[in-house]
Amino acid sequence: MDDPSIGHARRPFEYERDHRARRGSSAAVRAVDSRRSTGIVMVGIPAYNEAEMIADVVTAAARYADEVVVVDDGSEDETVERARDAGATVVAHSSNRGYGATLRTIFERARETGSEQLVILDGDGQHDPDDIPKLLDVQRANGAEIVVGSRFVGDSETSLPAYRRLGLLVINALTNAGIWLRYSTTTAADTQSGFRAYRRDAIETFARSGEIGEGMGASLDILFRAAREGFEVEEVSTIIEYDIDEPSSHHPITHGLALLKAIFAELFSTRSIRFLAGALVGLLAFASAAAVFGLGGTTQAVGLAAGGLIVATWLAYPNAPRSVLKFANR
Repeated sequence: MDDPSIGHARRPFEYERDHRARRGSSAAVRAVDSRRSTGIVMVGIPAYNEAEMIADVVTAAARYADEVVVVDDGSEDETVERARDAGATVVAHSSNRGYGATLRTIFERARETGSEQLVILDGDGQHDPDDIPKLLDVQRANGAEIVVGSRFVGDSETSLPAYRRLGLLVINALTNAGIWLRYSTTTAADTQSGFRAYRRDAIETFARSGEIGEGMGASLDILFRAAREGFEVEEVSTIIEYDIDEPSSHHPITHGLALLKAIFAELFSTRSIRFLAGALVGLLAFASAAAVFGLGGTTQAVGLAAGGLIVATWLAYPNAPRSVLKFANR
């Protein structure tokens, strides 16, 4: 019998039949026995306070993997216990270190176990583990170092909230523009999907990379490093479910700012250049706001100057806000 403490939550794969119907597929998705592949397949799941869903995600993912590893990032609920009871190998951070830190731990574990393929998906039920074979099969077929489960290609019918769609389109465009300018290539239509498969050489690279930040910008750090290494990135369609109880999400504004900071850090190698570029972005942003709200004269001038300075300082010196707050609290 299901644990009554999680009975109120929507089971993450109750919508499987709906997904399959929308895809026009048969009633059952072919389960691939990964042990017939040429090497070990590991599924890695970053988790933070995912007790409601983690057991179901682990159980479903285990059908396609030799090992399921949950990296718990200092959860304050029963994530660790429920993941372990579901059969996962659990690696627990003693404190909350951030999404990027959990990814680094997963890559390190995959390298240590000799995994030939690694699939990473979220622990909140938004990603459908029955799509794992799609990513693995594409990777085995064409040898791409990275395969992304994408909301923006093929027959994906992910129902994105309007503000998320707009934000993703901006981040995707900026990321691909930056990668094209620096490396004359592009990466993916969905640069923020956390549902990805990695081949052995990519696992080795990212396990040893000191360039993956600890925060939410890690997804972009990986793509920039992939471009630098000349890795091939493929995409397959998937549906990401937003209609679940308490999905894991960061505030869209702070998340977006973190991504912009990651993009600027990659594109502009020195602080002086980041400062100038940030000043331009701040001026444009506050000029747009002034036009919308009809500000003029002295108010507009002060706002433009302050906005440009704030954004420029933040991009050039990411730890400045924290230092100011620390000084103010003395």
